[in-house]
Amino acid sequence: MNIKERTKNFPQRPGVYLFKGLRGEILYVGKAKNLRKRVGSYFRSSGDDRPQIYFLIAKTRSVDFIVTDSEKEALLLESTLIKKHKPRYNIELKDDKSHLYIRIGMEHPFPGISVTRRPKKEGAKYFGPYDSAAAAREAVEQITRFFQIRSCTDREFANRVRACLKHDIGRCSAPCVKKISQDEYALHLSDVASFLSGKKKYLVGMLKKRMSDASAKMDYEEAARCRDAIGMISDALERQNVIRHGSSDNDAIAMESEGSDCIISVMEVRSGAISGQRNYHLKCGVQDAPEVLRDFLLQRYVEGSFIPVKAIMESAPADRSLVEKIVSDRSGKKFSISIPKKGAAHRILMLALENAREFLRFKLMRKEDDAVFEKLSKKLALISPIQKIECVDISNTGGREAVGAIVSFLHGEPDKKNYRIFNIRTLTTPDDYAMMYEVIKRRYAENVEREMPDILLVDGGRGQLATAMRAVEELGLSLPLAAIAKGKKDDEPDQIFIPGRMNPVNIKAKSKELLLLMKVRDEAHRFAISAHRRRRDKKSFGK
Repeated sequence: MNIKERTKNFPQRPGVYLFKGLRGEILYVGKAKNLRKRVGSYFRSSGDDRPQIYFLIAKTRSVDFIVTDSEKEALLLESTLIKKHKPRYNIELKDDKSHLYIRIGMEHPFPGISVTRRPKKEGAKYFGPYDSAAAAREAVEQITRFFQIRSCTDREFANRVRACLKHDIGRCSAPCVKKISQDEYALHLSDVASFLSGKKKYLVGMLKKRMSDASAKMDYEEAARCRDAIGMISDALERQNVIRHGSSDNDAIAMESEGSDCIISVMEVRSGAISGQRNYHLKCGVQDAPEVLRDFLLQRYVEGSFIPVKAIMESAPADRSLVEKIVSDRSGKKFSISIPKKGAAHRILMLALENAREFLRFKLMRKEDDAVFEKLSKKLALISPIQKIECVDISNTGGREAVGAIVSFLHGEPDKKNYRIFNIRTLTTPDDYAMMYEVIKRRYAENVEREMPDILLVDGGRGQLATAMRAVEELGLSLPLAAIAKGKKDDEPDQIFIPGRMNPVNIKAKSKELLLLMKVRDEAHRFAISAHRRRRDKKSFGK
């Protein structure tokens, strides 16, 4: 099943999708309201025609996803993952107007606070991102009101000769005219930074005290303002489920299994923000779920390089207290296992469980295909399962307008971006062996950038196989080869030949393994004939 086909089974849920390259590197991170529709749109002929998209799809080998509860959570998780992984194609494809940041200009003796869309590396502190412009700007307004931090520009600050109106109404400490010392102003900034980092108890406590004092003085207008400010700031700087959970490092771990297949999904929460998600595919033997979880925790945390302060789980592992002690000793600090039944921690855990279910569903769908590739690999005497197959075929008319075609299949489906056509240069007489030799030498030459297939299939019998072996040997390549020949009679199955074996490989007629190789061969034949006809028509009719 190729990438396009797999995306048809993506969940119709909000989430984040990750395009990955050959080595598993993240090429692009995007968010979607509907994962199936959004990711599928990349692979439609009527999809995005920007050149960046073309190159992105050409390099993509797999697409993963992380399910979220809402599009807003997907948006902010997308930003977190982009910051962490810095995908190559996000530089060109992402609109930097998606989010706003709160900026504190630390390069100035009396830093001001403002809202910006373009963070720069000039010494300032940035907090965010925030997806609501109105809420972020209103948050800055409230911060200047209660912490009395200046919001004027540096030019306005330098040209001040008297305090501004904001100072007169108690919303600025007027550092421009020395109404506050630099040390005292720095303390105010420290409080603001703590608040923007998620440590809000101080500010909320101060607002509640002011509200209480105002009520006692029957200043109900001020009390109402404080009450509204508490609600507004909580909304503006909300820690939505997928981005904020406390301020510690936690892992939300969920498990889903069917038969011997088990998926453990880990949502990694770092400094209160989800920074990543990983799925582990395990083969469960005689162990029950608590024992599997116990062994997983011990392998992940004792042998791993990073240990969070807490693992959030749906159910307790076997030997829970012993696991906590072992991991705590390894970490040098207390490690605990939490089993929440409600709240934000439980909500994140449910996201991990949803991702485990979706990943398991995908694994089971591919299991049958993987079995075919594994059987075929054994039949062809290959060490590892086949994923990428290339096939070469020749088409000509009496040696004229001869072309060689190479088609590529990935996970059993056409990988058309790696199809190649070669106009034969060295011959004008019919000699399929020599033509095949030329095509293979040109396709796999050292100076040609290529991704090697797991096996090269040639259309023909022992003669074509011998030709391919000679070409590959002269190139100094270790490339597995096989040849597929038509049955001698119409009712006889096609035959498969491999190096070092005189007789055909014993593959049952109409088996999925043989049908796969026939499918690849037939596509190479179709592609070669089409290219030859185009070349012949062009010469004959000047098309």
